[in-house]
Amino acid sequence: MESQVREHRHPTDEEASDLGDSLPGALGGRAFRVLHIDDDPNDRQLVARELRTEIPEITILEVGDPSALNEMMEVGGFDLVITDYQLRWTDGLQILATLKETFPSVPLIMFTGTGNEEVAVDAMKAGVHDYILKDSRYFPRLRAAVRQALEKVEQGYRLSSAEARYKELFDTVPVGLFRSTPKGEILDANQAFLEMTGVGNIDELEHKNFSEIHPDPVDFAAWRDKLERDGAVTCVESRFRGSDGSPVWVEIHAKALRDPETRQIYYEGSVEDISQRKGVELEREQLIEELRQALSRVRSLTGLLPICSSCKKIRDSGGQWNMLESYIENHSQAHFTHSFCPDCARRLYPEIFLEMPQQ
Repeated sequence: MESQVREHRHPTDEEASDLGDSLPGALGGRAFRVLHIDDDPNDRQLVARELRTEIPEITILEVGDPSALNEMMEVGGFDLVITDYQLRWTDGLQILATLKETFPSVPLIMFTGTGNEEVAVDAMKAGVHDYILKDSRYFPRLRAAVRQALEKVEQGYRLSSAEARYKELFDTVPVGLFRSTPKGEILDANQAFLEMTGVGNIDELEHKNFSEIHPDPVDFAAWRDKLERDGAVTCVESRFRGSDGSPVWVEIHAKALRDPETRQIYYEGSVEDISQRKGVELEREQLIEELRQALSRVRSLTGLLPICSSCKKIRDSGGQWNMLESYIENHSQAHFTHSFCPDCARRLYPEIFLEMPQQ
């Protein structure tokens, strides 16, 4: 009985090329690791040869005793298990049960010459990927079953990788993302959405409704009604209640979708904080209004002005009479300083005028 794991590594590129150009390449570029449990070293060698014929880049971890099996179960790192049914210390069904408990996503193929129809039925019910008789006539089926199982494993890796990338994007994108019911109950959201609405964590979203996030429920009803009517909304400006209670201007894009399983309608969309942009727009509008008023005041000094022939007061658009200086100051950028012209100085203060140096 062997006391350690024996590893059959996949060949080098040069060795693999000697097997012929018609052989299949690596599954998704991965070097898969297969755990083979059999107490007969000759059978293990035979299986290793057959598998390398089908998948040259495969790595086979051979186990022939319970201590080596326990070691591999503790270490893990294999993508597929092939086991005999009748082993000196246990049977394949027990190994399958242990595998499902420890590594539930790893498939198992039972390759045996000591089983029967009852064992095959029990194995299939227990979740074995395939049950194959240990006979040279079934070697092609073994190779095909291994490839099929590893292709399924590869699909699982790709799905997990895609889900991880999506999760990272979902959590790190600076735009708020959400999913809600038509009534506004928020089902899911990313970190940007939580920060935008002042929600501490995803657990606090439970029973949270869009009508609570909007300072005015009318704001929510406005874009929800459009979404119900058109099936999608784009560039809808609205307001949220920020973490400090102050309104936050946002731009909402959303669409209505139907869950393929439950057939229920739900909304998915994005929310972008546009408070800074709205602030700039408001400043620009205020400046335009100030310029418009200034232009209006300048224009009011053009054309005909009703002026009193005696006191020189000017009548404004409201019918009020204003001092000339006041009217001009209120309708232009001009300001007045006061003095006397020579004629008025001679008339009002002749004694002082005669003493003043003449220019």
